[in-house]
Amino acid sequence: MCLTRYPRINLMNLLHLQTDFDKNWVPPELLKNNVDNYFFATKWYDWSLVEFLETKRSQILAGLQKTAAHHSYKRDLQLILDVKPPEDVSFVIMKQLTQKITESEKVKMFWKAIAAEKKYREQLNNVKASASFESDVLKVRGKRFNEEIDDVIQRDVKRVELGNDNEDINVPTRIKFNAQSEKVENGEYKKAFNIISSKVIPGFKSLKNIINIRYPEIVNEIETYEKEQKSLSSLGTTLKIWLRKTLSSTTPEELYKYLMEQLQGENITDRDKKLHEIFELTLKEFYLMIKYNQKHSLIRHNSERKFLVERVSTPFKLVEYVFGTIITYWVEKEIMSTKATEFVDNPIDEPVSKKADALVTDLTYNIDVMNMESSGGPFQQDRKHTLEDSEKISNTGVNILLTSLRKYLGASVETAKKLKTFNIQIVEDRITLMEVSLYKPRICKEIEVRSAVFPFSLSSIGEYMRIFELIAYYVDGLLKRQEVIRELSKESNGVKE
Repeated sequence: MCLTRYPRINLMNLLHLQTDFDKNWVPPELLKNNVDNYFFATKWYDWSLVEFLETKRSQILAGLQKTAAHHSYKRDLQLILDVKPPEDVSFVIMKQLTQKITESEKVKMFWKAIAAEKKYREQLNNVKASASFESDVLKVRGKRFNEEIDDVIQRDVKRVELGNDNEDINVPTRIKFNAQSEKVENGEYKKAFNIISSKVIPGFKSLKNIINIRYPEIVNEIETYEKEQKSLSSLGTTLKIWLRKTLSSTTPEELYKYLMEQLQGENITDRDKKLHEIFELTLKEFYLMIKYNQKHSLIRHNSERKFLVERVSTPFKLVEYVFGTIITYWVEKEIMSTKATEFVDNPIDEPVSKKADALVTDLTYNIDVMNMESSGGPFQQDRKHTLEDSEKISNTGVNILLTSLRKYLGASVETAKKLKTFNIQIVEDRITLMEVSLYKPRICKEIEVRSAVFPFSLSSIGEYMRIFELIAYYVDGLLKRQEVIRELSKESNGVKE
């Protein structure tokens, strides 16, 4: 039943991409003396760190430090965000504040050019100071030095283009106003990220201070999930008692003894029994893996797929067979939801083929519900890979959600907001579960709900407590999702008002 204080809105209007916004917005006059004039002279959708640095080039050459220049840019963005600009502008600013823009290719090239220019200017000054040549000779040499500066800059640019630079290259800083096609080296085309039409609020614990400025209710939601995880609310009393005893084992023999015991307690539910079987088999596998190692530990490595198949997949594949509501596809599964969404939004261009490390589909309704990405092995983080996967799973989660909602366009927005899809990212040995849902028309939110670390030795086996809390929450989420879909179907088909 719809809430009376909200008008009933059809999802067809909700999913329609709008492009009506103020292109000419500028920061309010009260910021004139507080932020750099660059933000008034440049359109808000063209703001970027590298162009800001170009306006400060003379000051930088005169001694302005790199850290101070970067800090000035971010400080000004924060001041602009504090005055609560229009929503589109806020998203532009938040995207910059939440990305490692200081490590982008264009920013790196700017500082390389500055370093080269400083070096050759210094040489030129030394020549001028010590030379006894006539003024016209000095002018010729000065011109030659300036030409050498340009040559060095061009060589640096070319080296990066050819892939000979040893430094990591991350996300470009410039924010495009419209999605444009960019040609890549292999001849394929990719879409530039369009902040205007793809709005996702990143509700991560690490970003609470930034999000709180505009979306305090989302921060409250994040903090609620933190409290739930701390109290292990999804496991329930019976499973917590059994796990605390089992995960306190100090020897493989003691662990095995507890694993052979039956689940004890009053009012044990069918859910408890099924989760117990999943947890028990997961721990038995871990027991066998460490039993014959002298240190009762596992070797860390950097193989993404080895870790995914040997450790991560175990509890998730058991959820599939024990609860019987989903099917899980592993390793490079093509994501059809993404193709479907791209075709609806742009039926002219060829849809881009994207694949997931794991993709879960609801057997009853034949729609995707979860996508998973493993960003490298458990030994060392690949920062570039991690950032790329973060954006990929976020976009995929939204596409999965929109594909699901398009089947129920006659339902209410209030019910649609209850539908959630799941994103999972593994970075090193940490697994993070996120929920994607509708926040308001044209905007989705991605909330971090559970996070845990996989243990690599018997001494750290207690880490499994949070792993199993994550699994329990995931199982409950799958079941709740089916209830929401039933409600959406009733509303969409007129069975329920």
